[in-house]
Order: sequence, then C-alpha cells, then structure tokens
Amino acid sequence: MKKEKREQIWNKYDKKCAYCGCELKYKEMQVDHIESKNLHLRHKIEGVDRMSNLNPSCRQCNFYKSDGSLSLFRNQLSTINDRLNKIFIVRLAIRFGILKYKEFDNKFYFER
Repeated sequence: MKKEKREQIWNKYDKKCAYCGCELKYKEMQVDHIESKNLHLRHKIEGVDRMSNLNPSCRQCNFYKSDGSLSLFRNQLSTINDRLNKIFIVRLAIRFGILKYKEFDNKFYFER
C-alpha cells in the first residue's frame, strides 16, 4: 500500500483506532479491512482496498476482529464480561474491588 493512502487511513479518525479510540502512532497502526479480504475473495466482490472499506486499527482490535464482520466483533465485545466471569481469578478480583466491569455500549469509536 502506498504511503499516501496509508497516511489518509491514519488520519481518517484523527490518528486514533476506529474501534477503541486509542491514540495510534503511524508505525504501529494496522490497516483493517472492514469487510475482510477473504469475504471479497470468496464471493468475488471488488473494491476490497477502497478507502471506505479501510479503517485505522490498533494491533489488539485488529487481532480480535480478525476477518470477522463488524457485527461479530460487536457481539464478541458485548459478551466479554460473561466470558470473563467464568474465570475464577476474575471473580475474585471483582469480589475484592480490584476489578470492575464496564458494559460495552455497542458503539465503536468511529460511530460516536
């Protein structure tokens, strides 16, 4: 990908991850395909690298979203508290007030 296009993607949301909103350094930014490359290849859809399909992303969000859809990623984040509650040490940390949950409001940074 050309540097100019990569810089446009980086600036798309003020140098922040489109999903969690954390500050992104240019060299650490990953470019996420909103609709995955695999989806485009399987269904022979064109435009996988169009600007509207590219988001700046931090490593964690890009890894966790993987090649899933935005709705799948949203669902994964919405159920994270329930999944964490299955881990004994997390339940213990909550009991002692070391850890507190915050509900995911179902909105990504780019949707606010």
